[in-house]
Amino acid sequence: MILRMRAPLLSFAVAPCSLLKVALLALAASALLLAAAGCGGGDSGLVAKRGRSLEIHSTMPEIVEKVAYTGQDGRHRVIRPIASNRRIAVAQVTVVNRTTTVVPLLVDEAAAEIGDRRSRRVEAVDPVEMAEVVDTSSADSNVFTPFLWGKIELARDTQVSGWMVFDVPQGMTLGTLWWNEVDDILVDYIDYRR
Repeated sequence: MILRMRAPLLSFAVAPCSLLKVALLALAASALLLAAAGCGGGDSGLVAKRGRSLEIHSTMPEIVEKVAYTGQDGRHRVIRPIASNRRIAVAQVTVVNRTTTVVPLLVDEAAAEIGDRRSRRVEAVDPVEMAEVVDTSSADSNVFTPFLWGKIELARDTQVSGWMVFDVPQGMTLGTLWWNEVDDILVDYIDYRR
């Protein structure tokens, strides 16, 4: 899913008036901007980081038992961990191109990794290759689609968003997302300085 973005415009027209009215208008505008800046951020669970050419926005990773979905062929598929000591982690990732005319992306196993800066990290998994086909009675589709995977031509002022799937060891700290495609961007979910 590629969406075209439009930059919000904020403009003020000042008619000839007293200096006091202009100062009050500037004070009110400043208060509105501060209030708007204070409303976003921490509660949304969305973390963003900018690189040279791209911006990466990611939700906090979630640990799930399985990811069930219906493929393009209409068959039901389920992604489960590869071993009993592993878990499935999912994060919704949005890639934004604000500067370059067209950015060719190849979102594959090497494009993103998740883990802890102090220990190890795990590559993303191919959601189609890792999924097993199941009958309809055992597959309850969930909200972790569409997937962010494959070849993408990302034009300027557009973005692409989707879920990325990781098969992680049980107990692994999911503190950072490494984005390795076009730009090398680290998106920290936790504060390592504490």
